[in-house]
Amino acid sequence: MKGAIATVDFFASEGWSEPRRLSLVISAPERTSSGEPWQCRVALADLHPVIIIVGVDSFDVLARALGQARVWIAELRQQGQTLSRDRAGEDPFELP
Repeated sequence: MKGAIATVDFFASEGWSEPRRLSLVISAPERTSSGEPWQCRVALADLHPVIIIVGVDSFDVLARALGQARVWIAELRQQGQTLSRDRAGEDPFELP
């Protein structure tokens, strides 16, 4: 994603399935020319396309983008996915 300030790759697997590589990306906040003063983009590649988060300032949109990422991560876990930083599944993946 153009303007990305945070990117992390992790792996999701269910049971004995082959782990699937996913990329979570958040863009830098930027001012907009439309009604809202700030925007930020967030995506979870292969599962959720880019969505635009709007808010009152750069901290607001960053917090909202991270919040959206947390929702997507929680949904994966609710579906029974195990998330890890490595393909072998030895290093669990958590968002801070």
